[in-house]
Formats: sequence, structure tokens, C-alpha cells
Amino acid sequence: MSVLEPLPDAASRLAALEREAAHQGALSAGDARPWLAARDGVRPVVIVGAGQAGLVLARGLRRRGIDDVVVVDASPTPAAGPWTTYARMHTLRTPKDIAWPTWGTPAVSPRAWFEAVYGAPAWDGIRFFPTVAWQGFLQWYRAVSGIAVVASTRVRELVAAGDDDPIAVHLEGPDGEWMLPARHVVLATGIEGAGGRHIPAILDPLPAERVHHTHDDIDFSAFAGLRIGILGAGTGAFDNAATALEHGAASVDVHMRRAAMPQVSPYRWMEFAGLIENYGSFSDAQKWAFNVHLSAVDQPATQNALWRAHAFDSFRFVTSSPWERVEWTGRDIAVTTPHGIRHYDVVLAATGIVADLARRPELSGVAAEATLWRDRLSPEDAAQNPGLAAFPYLDDDFGLVCRRPGPSALSRIHLFNHGARISQGMLSHQIPGLVGGATKLAVALSRRLFVGDSDRLLAEYLAYDVPVGVHIGRRAQAPRPTESAGVASAP
Repeated sequence: MSVLEPLPDAASRLAALEREAAHQGALSAGDARPWLAARDGVRPVVIVGAGQAGLVLARGLRRRGIDDVVVVDASPTPAAGPWTTYARMHTLRTPKDIAWPTWGTPAVSPRAWFEAVYGAPAWDGIRFFPTVAWQGFLQWYRAVSGIAVVASTRVRELVAAGDDDPIAVHLEGPDGEWMLPARHVVLATGIEGAGGRHIPAILDPLPAERVHHTHDDIDFSAFAGLRIGILGAGTGAFDNAATALEHGAASVDVHMRRAAMPQVSPYRWMEFAGLIENYGSFSDAQKWAFNVHLSAVDQPATQNALWRAHAFDSFRFVTSSPWERVEWTGRDIAVTTPHGIRHYDVVLAATGIVADLARRPELSGVAAEATLWRDRLSPEDAAQNPGLAAFPYLDDDFGLVCRRPGPSALSRIHLFNHGARISQGMLSHQIPGLVGGATKLAVALSRRLFVGDSDRLLAEYLAYDVPVGVHIGRRAQAPRPTESAGVASAP
């Protein structure tokens, strides 16, 4: 893969783009009068996660006049999101020309940034956004949006004491533990945001140092000369296989239980505004059918990931190959499949995630109160796919729904992550769906914050008595041409 090089004058081009972004922001009347800020130390919104979803939402709230939004992230600022860790692909899986929520300022779009840094011909020459460039764009987007991130800070716990009380966000960072109260908390925490990594029980007997999940922080240089077996055949499996081979692994086998790689990607069908903006209008039965089908048909690994792995003679892709037995021989790992026994030094689980709110530290204290999809399904429907049935059941603004009737602070904890898959759509927090999901959530938060502050706003309105300076009588001096009613319009 050829390496893109920034243009020699990229810095000055970016400076010009930032000036244009500021001008467009003024033209579109964004960042208008702030109407809501912290009061009595309580922030209106705390966003957990400074990846693409968290940054886009933070900018959208500011454009709606909601100030004092705090964004925290467990990683150091340059490493927020998956792009420097387990996202081991060379390019994004999303087509480059997907819609992006610009909030009225097209100059802060991925394409505008890319063309400023690499040039328009380079944009025309790619099909997918390079991953390294995407991370660079997000860092620039954060800076040009003026979003301050509280980095290297984890959420230890969310405490929702009373239905109307602020949510206590307990944090732990470089300076120790502290608490930040908020009216609303948005968990923009990505694919593991409603659970954690799934490692099949069949791998439990193996020594811990011989097993990795593909989302782990892996030292691939340690794989030099080793035989690697990978369970699972999604795109991540092939990206990890290629990464291992690029670091000198002796061989890598990817095992797929299906007889053949799927050839149809339902995600490509999903990428249109009608579905992205209106998925929430499906009935519960329709949402369930939609996701059961998606899980059944799955999607193929991306072509680039397949080519990258198959470029190595020591790579093998094995279909119809579920792992029937796995044992540690004392020297290596023996994996029994329908094709016989294969021996590996290390195995990787490319087996995705499971939904389990109790596995998330920030949600463990409220998980027992939260409604899950299985609570809204018949036993027969839930049995179709127990993994999907374990996903949280969210309301129309991504908020958790309490099991008990009546108002609950849980509705002010919003899952703008993979946990929204069934309730709000698979793409709602991902790049193709941010233009719909972030807009929907920003509007919903603005509405709920307004309702919560309506008494104060009404009192402020009733007490408003600032004169506008109206003078009775003839104007003291002749009007300037632009103030005259007789100014001619432009041709």
C-alpha cells in the first residue's frame, strides 16, 4: 500500500481551512447565544469517550448553545478511539464519501481536511479513508472545535441516587479520584460500551499468555517465528492475521465455521438517510427481526483485509472449520476441527463482543435496574438469539429504561455506543450513521435540558427588561446606504 505524504504547504492550507470553518460557522449562525451552562457545580452533560461519536456530539451540543459539556476519555488524548490500538486495518471499512455531521460547517468535514492536507487529486485516488489519516482528522477536528478532553481518566461508577438528582460520575485520573455531577451522561464508548470481549469457553483451559482477543493490546513482534491460529473470520481476523505475518509469524490460519464467506454486506444497504434517521420508528417486532436477520447473514470481511492476509504464502483460510476441541499439550495448542488437528503456539479469538451491562464498571451499579431486550420479548423470540436479547432496551433518546414504572434517573444515562444496536440502529454511533444518530441525540438532549430548566427560563423571560434603545422622532443623522430601504439588490 502506497504511503500518502502531506503536501509541503499542508500547514498553511489547514490554517486557511480553519479560517473558512470559522466563517462558515458565523454564516450558519451556530455557536449562538449560550442558554445552558453548569449550575451549582452540576454539568448539563458529561460525555464519556472522545472518539468520533463523543467529539461530534460535543460539537453539536455547543452549536445548540449548550455550554460546559465535559468530555472524558480513558486514553491519552492522541489515542482516543480504536484507531491506534485494535483497529489494525490500513483503511476504514466505510466508503470515503459517507455523509458526515458538519453542524452547518462543511469545512470541518473529513473530505475538506483530507484535501487540505493531501490535495484533491489524492482524494480522487482513494476509495477508503486511510486509518492513520482518520486519526489525524479526528485530532484536528477536536482542536478546531475547541473541545477540551479530560484525558487518561476512567469512569469508576455512575451513581443515580434519586430520580431528579444529578448523576454522580465517579472518576479516576492522574490526580486521583474525584466526582463530577451531571444532569445527563452520554456513554460514547464504542463497540464494548455495553459489555466486553467474548472469548469462547473452549479456550479456557489454555495458558493465559497463549490466548488473546483481537481487541487486546498485543505485542505482535513477540509472534515472530510462531504458528498462529485465529478463531473467527470477520474483517478483524484477517487484519490481525496480516499484522502477525507482517511481524514475522511463521504461519497464520483463520478458521471459519461457515462453509463460505458471505457475499452480501447488509451494511451497504443500511447506509441511506431514510433508515439512519428513522430506524427508531420501527416497531419492537421489526427491530428484532431486523437484527436477528443481520446476525444470521452477517457480512463478508472487507476485500482489502482479505488481500492483505492472502499476500502471504504462509497464510491459510479454512472454512467449515469450527473448533471442536482445544487442549494444551504442554508444548503447544492442539485444535481439533472437522479437518483434523492443527497445532499452534498462540491463538487469537476474533469472536467479537457480548452485551452484559454488569461487565462495565460505570454501569455495574445500575445494570440490575436496566431493562434488557429479553424483558420485552416472548421467551420464544428471545430464544432465537440470546446474545441479542441481552442488549439493553433503550428509549428514543438512547437512554436506559428502568425495570420499575415511573420516572428514573436511568433515562438520563444515554448509550451512544454499540449497546444502541437494536433500539436505535446498528449505525447510529458509527461513521455512516453519525449524521443521523448524533443529530437525534443532540436534539433530544437539548429538549430534555430545556424541559428541566423551563421554570428558570420562564422566570428569566418574565423578568427581562433590557431596553433596545428605541427613540421617538426624526433620525438625528442621515442613514448609511446599507440602512436605506432603497438599496438595490445584487444582480
